[in-house]
Amino acid sequence: MPQPEWPLLVVALGGNALNPPAADQGYAAERSAATAAARHLATPARRGWRLLVVHGNGPQVGRLMTAGEDPDNLDIHVAQTQGELGYLLAEALQAQSGDATVALVTRALVDPDDPAFGTPTKPIGPLLKVRPEGGSSVQLAGGWRRTVASPRPQAVVEEHAIATLLREHHVIAGGGGGIALVRMPVDLYRRAGGLPGVIDKDWVAAHLAITLKAQALVFATDVAGVEDGHGTPQAKLLERLTATQAQRMLSAGMLGAGSMAPKVDSALAYARATGRPARILHVDRLAQAMDAAAPGTLIED
Repeated sequence: MPQPEWPLLVVALGGNALNPPAADQGYAAERSAATAAARHLATPARRGWRLLVVHGNGPQVGRLMTAGEDPDNLDIHVAQTQGELGYLLAEALQAQSGDATVALVTRALVDPDDPAFGTPTKPIGPLLKVRPEGGSSVQLAGGWRRTVASPRPQAVVEEHAIATLLREHHVIAGGGGGIALVRMPVDLYRRAGGLPGVIDKDWVAAHLAITLKAQALVFATDVAGVEDGHGTPQAKLLERLTATQAQRMLSAGMLGAGSMAPKVDSALAYARATGRPARILHVDRLAQAMDAAAPGTLIED
C-alpha cells in the first residue's frame, strides 16, 4: 500500500466538537466550528505532518432525520453528512495550511453476524415526544430516541485510495465511521438498509491509523481528556494511562459507552498494534497535539 512522504497523523474529530449540542445547530455555526478546527489542525500540517481527519457526524445526522423517519435510509444520511462536513473541513484546512486537501465519501465493511446487531444501543435522530413504533429506542430525559447497532469495522473499502491520496494531499475520510455495508456471499456490497447501524468513527480512525502505519493518532473532542470521576465535583484529568489501566477502566464500565469508551478502546488498540502512544484532548488543543507536554490524556502500551 502506498505511503505518504511525510509522517502521518490521524485525527479523530468528534461530531460534537464541530457542532456542540448546546450551541446553534445551523450551518453558520457549523461552518465556524469547521474553520476553528482547521485552524488548530493547520499547526501540525505546517510542521510537516500529513493529516488524515476522520470526523463524527451525530448532530448532523440528527438534523437530517425527521421526527417520523425510521433509520432505513441511515446510509444515505451518513453519505450526506460526509459530503457536508468533508467539504467544510477540506476547504478550511486547505485555506489554513496552504496544502492540497480532499474529502472522500467512505464505506466501511461490517460483519452481519456482529453481536451489536442483537443489541442496538446507539441513539440516532432527534428527540421524540413519544416512543417510536417499530425498531429499537431508548428513553432519555425529555423523550425518546431511536437506537441502532454499532458494529465493529472489518475493513474500509477506500483504504488504498486514501493511502494514494495521502501521498500528495491531506485527506478527510471515514466520516461518521463510514457508510456501514456488509459483504454478501457473492462478493457484492449491500447497503445497511436491512441492518441499520452506525460505526463509531473512533474505531475507524484507529483501524486506518493501524492499517496505514500512522506515526500518531489523536482523538479531539469537546472535553479535556479522560477523567477519573467524570461528571462529579471530584473529577480529575488523567494525564497518562498505561494499557493495563485503560483496559481496567474499560472492563469496569467506568467510561461512557457512547462517548469516552470508544476513544480509549481505539487508542488502546492503536498503542498495542504499533507500540506508539495515542492522545485524547480537547479540540481547542489540537495545535499542541504533537508537543511532548501536550494537554489531555496519553495512552500507551
